[in-house]
Amino acid sequence: MKKVKPPVQNLLQQLQRDLPAGVVAPSRWLSSLGISPQLARKYVANGWLVPLAYGAYAWRGRTDSALPVVDWQGVVLSLQRLEGQAVHVGGLSALNLQGLAHYLPLGGEAHIQLWPHAKIFSRAGLPRWVAQVTEKGFVPQAFVLNKALFGAECGEAGLHELPTRVREWGLLVSAPERAILEVLCQVGEDEASFTHAVELFEGMTTGRPPVVQQLLEQCSSIKTKRLFLYLASRLDYPWLKGIDASRVDLGSSIMPITKGGRFNKQFNITVPRGLDAQSF
Repeated sequence: MKKVKPPVQNLLQQLQRDLPAGVVAPSRWLSSLGISPQLARKYVANGWLVPLAYGAYAWRGRTDSALPVVDWQGVVLSLQRLEGQAVHVGGLSALNLQGLAHYLPLGGEAHIQLWPHAKIFSRAGLPRWVAQVTEKGFVPQAFVLNKALFGAECGEAGLHELPTRVREWGLLVSAPERAILEVLCQVGEDEASFTHAVELFEGMTTGRPPVVQQLLEQCSSIKTKRLFLYLASRLDYPWLKGIDASRVDLGSSIMPITKGGRFNKQFNITVPRGLDAQSF
């Protein structure tokens, strides 16, 4: 029996029900609703949708509203909820969202840090429309997709949802324990990068030992794990007593981190000279 397509009006009603204002609608998701590219263009012509990029749309919204058609959270929610991408907001971006960063640049972040988590992630990376919504000026932030830091066994440990302005949709982000590991993974050889990581780590006063233990055991970066344990021990956080470092693979070779830094024998890393010579 030939499949009967739903009336166009019913499709528009379904779209209004399923697509929150401010969230990007990828054409692939629209097609899953039965909305063809031709019909999407008709919705644009009638003033219901705004074309953001090739293969991406959003509700036009009220013309008297000061709110943008979409924002960066609307992009990430689309990736997580509509595209089925296994990505989360992590690192510094996650700490900023949770009020754990010391400062925000004037005008907010220039780059939103995204990370793949334990589910299968497409090797093709983010859809092309993600970069285009920035290039076309709909969203001022650019999106950076980092390499996965944890193995599949880690699952969604250290991830949680934060509420958004979009209905009941939560934004999947790294909890502080996972976010600080993602920050440490990006520490470069310059002293400023290390110092900034220390400032952020000083906010880790309430780490959860079971979560930290699982993350450390599943983290694929030796450098990141050494830095984490080095800073936690220097700051002497009480929750560190609940961590069994013997179960964490720290490797054995010497690892220069800070260029021209002082060698720390306990963790086989080089750290800024002034930092290692004094108490925090």
